[in-house]
Amino acid sequence: MGLKLKTALLLCLMGAAAFTGAEAVRSLKSAPGPDFPEEIYQKFSLYADKAAFVLRQDGDYVTVYPGKGGRGSPERTGIELRGLRKADRAMIEEGLPVRSRQELLQLLEDLGS
Repeated sequence: MGLKLKTALLLCLMGAAAFTGAEAVRSLKSAPGPDFPEEIYQKFSLYADKAAFVLRQDGDYVTVYPGKGGRGSPERTGIELRGLRKADRAMIEEGLPVRSRQELLQLLEDLGS
């Protein structure tokens, strides 16, 4: 290959790499969306009366409260609200009913990661 062809090919590859990198960085910015996901929250709110636990905001942290008729005291988690997505934060601020201990552990794992 000639030097001019190699240079042209190198410039094309550098341009493609720069474009791909810029698009990757741009895609990391969160897309604008609703602060409160009505459809998802409705799924949880259907069993609010029978919830074993409720996830709520307590200061800057997610706290697990006993559900209606449940016993025990609230337990603050180490999950900070500011680290959550807007939709998750909105549901926690509203009060997110949880049916079982298994579901609670799964939600806490999802929120904590």
